Amino acid sequence: MRAQNYSIRHNLIIALILLFPLCSMATVKEVTLFPHSAKISETAKIHPQCDKGKCRTILTLPPQTDLESFVVSLAPESRAKIDDVQTKSVQVQDEARIAELRKQIAELENEKKEILAKLQAIETQLQFWQAQTKAKTRTVADSYKLANAIGKNVQKSGQDKFVAETQMEKTDKKIKKLQEELNQAAGRKETAWEVTLTLSGLAQNEIFLSYTYMLGGCGWHPLYRIEALPANNSVSFSWEAEIWQSSGEDWQQVHLNLATLQPVINVNPPDMPEWIIKPRKLYKAARSIDAAAPVLMQKEEFVEDEMLGAAPTETKNTTYSVWLLGQKNIMAGSRQRLKIKDELWQAEFLFLARPAISPQAFVRAQVKLDKPAEIPFGQATYVIDGAVLGKREFSFAGYEGTLFFGTTPLVSVTSTTLADQSGEKTIFQDKQTRKWQWLIEAKNSGSTDIKLRIEEPIPQARDKRIKLNFKQNPEPVEKDHAKFVWLLDVLAGQKKIIHNNIELEAPGDMNIDFGWR
Repeated sequence: MRAQNYSIRHNLIIALILLFPLCSMATVKEVTLFPHSAKISETAKIHPQCDKGKCRTILTLPPQTDLESFVVSLAPESRAKIDDVQTKSVQVQDEARIAELRKQIAELENEKKEILAKLQAIETQLQFWQAQTKAKTRTVADSYKLANAIGKNVQKSGQDKFVAETQMEKTDKKIKKLQEELNQAAGRKETAWEVTLTLSGLAQNEIFLSYTYMLGGCGWHPLYRIEALPANNSVSFSWEAEIWQSSGEDWQQVHLNLATLQPVINVNPPDMPEWIIKPRKLYKAARSIDAAAPVLMQKEEFVEDEMLGAAPTETKNTTYSVWLLGQKNIMAGSRQRLKIKDELWQAEFLFLARPAISPQAFVRAQVKLDKPAEIPFGQATYVIDGAVLGKREFSFAGYEGTLFFGTTPLVSVTSTTLADQSGEKTIFQDKQTRKWQWLIEAKNSGSTDIKLRIEEPIPQARDKRIKLNFKQNPEPVEKDHAKFVWLLDVLAGQKKIIHNNIELEAPGDMNIDFGWR
């Protein structure tokens, strides 16, 4: 199918050359792929037509071109000058495709004639042998010989006729299909952009142009494979880029670059409104509007062409990074995969549990890199010790990061409520109390020792009159405004216990919301 599908743009240029002798053939030299577009750099060797000092030439661009991004320039040493640039949309027929279809139909028609001639020869043979049934023989033995010869030859001719008729049927179907494609191609016109350049000051009939433009219908996205290797205290990271382009032209040996971010469209910062303080106007009915706080959503939804030549190199720009992949062939309409990098990251592994939410323990890898990395948002396949966990979104920036690789059934951390009591409100003391007691049990059912991190929420008082007292055994190794943290070494087949006590005291007349726990 690919051999029959000629590139649209190549055919457009050929058609335009037939219509406009001034058109110039161009070559794509460099492509920078963004996630949803591409910056194309082309060069063209032109022979403009000149009249009275003014010269004119025509370039063609794909229909997905953003004309506002089109920039053209002459060679630095050229004394010529571009006086005018005009663009318009043109429609042309795919003459090359039409010619190819007509050629294929003509070849099939010749093949059909050969099959017809073969059928006529077979039919003549059949008539001959059928006529021999009336022939007279002298002896019974001659009759048997004649009958045997007639039978064999009639059978062979019949088989040959069946094969030829089947070939004829297939050929007729092919001719019909190609004729339909020809009718569609002859009645369909493609759209392209025609750019007319007017030049002056030319010292010769041949000149070189270079130009760039942004092109839609192109892009790339990253594909990652992240494998946890706890036994080696490392994480294997593999990054591939899936690229595509639908310009209609196969890009041959172009310098390919991948940009990690889409070009910024809003180049100017937003205006800053004035801060005005003034008396509030009173209305009979006041309406309050609650501003919705932004929520950070984290998805938990849980494989080519190899890169040739030197390894990709990264160049950091002001707002994005560019990976230089060297010279590549990029076919139109198909998707390709290119290798960006394979790395082994050093990591510290432990199990993380939050028993107030779930008894499950999650495998956590704390990654530390030698140099900062900028890895764009994309789909990652997560693996641990060769077992595929699934896919979820991934991105990374900086020196350090935390990765999770699912849960293990061999480690559980449960929280059991021993006490949840409220004290009586008294007239003399005018206070109320509440006491919580939890028993946290961490159990390692596996055959290897583990390091376990347990996190428990800390109640946060939003009133100074609420007093909180904490007692834990053992004491947590970390404590911030939101959580207690214990780091435990749990031997294989063993368990450890944590006692967590919290006491609250507040005014007796205070109506308290004790939260979710």
